[in-house]
Amino acid sequence: MTENYPDEFFEEAERKEALKTHQEAFAYLDNKEENKFQKILPQKTKDAYNLIAEYCMKEYNETYGEMPEDEYMRFLVGDYFGTGNGRTLCVLCSQSMPYGDDYDKTAPHPQNMEQEAEEIDLYEPVNSQEYRAVREFHQKFGSWMLMGVRFVSREDFFEKYGHLLPSSLVELKDKSCYLNYYSKLHFNFS
Repeated sequence: MTENYPDEFFEEAERKEALKTHQEAFAYLDNKEENKFQKILPQKTKDAYNLIAEYCMKEYNETYGEMPEDEYMRFLVGDYFGTGNGRTLCVLCSQSMPYGDDYDKTAPHPQNMEQEAEEIDLYEPVNSQEYRAVREFHQKFGSWMLMGVRFVSREDFFEKYGHLLPSSLVELKDKSCYLNYYSKLHFNFS
């Protein structure tokens, strides 16, 4: 014995099937858009870091003159005053060592070339130390603090912000060593 189903039953089933097909199509488009942004976003981020680093170095050069060639550290400060009585101070002292995409992956390996290995420096980073310092500052403190970031000289860093730093760090200020320090201080009197 076969049951007769009302037409509404078949119409509902068709609607559900059509909705499922549309949802799959939208999911496909969403993934395609995400992939497009995943390809564009890293380059836009690099461009932004470069712009910030260039601006900060221009400001540094106007304030202190050229960066000494023997200065291997970068000192960054982000000082933000809110609308109230609050203040956030972020400091970063880093050598900004290169890693990952800081090296050219498309450079030919010396073993595959006729040139001598000494003529090709595969370990020369493609990004500037200032770029890497800005990127590190962003990773530590976030986008908001990039608004007021600036490079300061070693002398100004320890003179103006030395009271906020640990005494062991201040003792190392004139020593040649690997050093990476960051700190965030927020206070509010309201």
